[in-house]
Amino acid sequence: MDPAKARWAYLLTSFVMNIMLGSAYSWSVFAVPLQKAPYGVSQLEATLPFALALATFAVGMVFAGRFVDRHGPRKMAMLGGALVSLGYILSYLMGVTGYPIPTLLLTYGVVMGVGIGFSYNPPIPTATRWFPDRKGLATGFVVMGYGLSPLFTAPLADFLILNYGIPNTFLILGVVFLCILVPLGSLLKFPPPDWKAPEPKKPAAARRAWVPIAEVETKPMLRTPLFWVAWLLYALGTAAGFMVIGNAKGIALEGLGFPPGDPRTVPTDLNLLAVAAVQMLAVFNSSGRPIFGRSADSFGVRRTLIVMYVGMVAAMAVLTLAATSEVVYFGIALTGLVFGAFLAVMPALATYFFGQKNLGSNYGFLFTGYGTGAIIATFAMGPIVATYQSYVPAFYIGIVLSLVGLVLSLFVRSSRRAAATAEAAVAKA
Repeated sequence: MDPAKARWAYLLTSFVMNIMLGSAYSWSVFAVPLQKAPYGVSQLEATLPFALALATFAVGMVFAGRFVDRHGPRKMAMLGGALVSLGYILSYLMGVTGYPIPTLLLTYGVVMGVGIGFSYNPPIPTATRWFPDRKGLATGFVVMGYGLSPLFTAPLADFLILNYGIPNTFLILGVVFLCILVPLGSLLKFPPPDWKAPEPKKPAAARRAWVPIAEVETKPMLRTPLFWVAWLLYALGTAAGFMVIGNAKGIALEGLGFPPGDPRTVPTDLNLLAVAAVQMLAVFNSSGRPIFGRSADSFGVRRTLIVMYVGMVAAMAVLTLAATSEVVYFGIALTGLVFGAFLAVMPALATYFFGQKNLGSNYGFLFTGYGTGAIIATFAMGPIVATYQSYVPAFYIGIVLSLVGLVLSLFVRSSRRAAATAEAAVAKA
């Protein structure tokens, strides 16, 4: 196949892989029944496997990045897919051990989480190498699959839980993922060293895209102030978003009149509406990725980040109202739109400021901010919900985090100045 056409096939392969991997964003479908009989765990306990999975996801990204930069994406993508599947399959044991949460922390939180990190990393440098002319758009499309996943996996998981129980649902999903993720991972590869993207039809469009001035290795990158500003921006933005991502079904149920800890059985029609909120979150989460990825290409990362944080402040403010289900759904949708943007803009930031050669490793370290955001959200949300029996007070914390991020985004410097700083760091290394 003509390489100019083949690159679109790699993009599509990466997109489908991310739909499987993004099933983690459907966790709230599992969290709600875990809080009821026969498990009866607290909201914090029900969210811990999700938070740990995202934290180990970030750690897995670091190790995967170095391997992918040196050896290519194929082997790591296959290994990651196998671990994700194994994590789901082993989670079946939660119904056997008698300790559901400790079991899920190990199987889902560690095994599955590391697997996501291993298999999520390879498609990103694959996309940017095949699309050096459209980095933001390419990464936005690839990670869009991750955000779109709950549109399919949330109703599927909900149906399986209602009919077969939580343990069997993990087992079924694990087998399905094993049959899809590993074969797709075996297809990924980098372009030849002499690969050049087709010339754009509109030269003006090409001039809008930033070109990295310096190829920065990971150690020098970690010594630049820009990296730590970007890391904090990632942690703060995703922390606010994860307050909703990990609890979307429960937040929707509260808007429908069923607050956390309510012992009543949720009617089927309202349960479907709550699951629909998770699906709506997926649609907006995925849509934000190519939209804001393209914005980063056209208008720059700094301006895009400012818009994103203004949007997150607005989303958190809307959710504090929680007056009607319509208001709650609007807040969930806006949160998803902005949260998805971080998964496209941050890899673009890493590429523009620190180059493409070491992107796997560089973005892996930057991605630990994402995992940190999940932990912040979990331990900010859990005690507040337990105390007030409502999700609403936690969103005031989300507003504060987003305002801090908005101020920090003003300190993201132009690509040329950042590259000069990076080059100085390399010279000193």
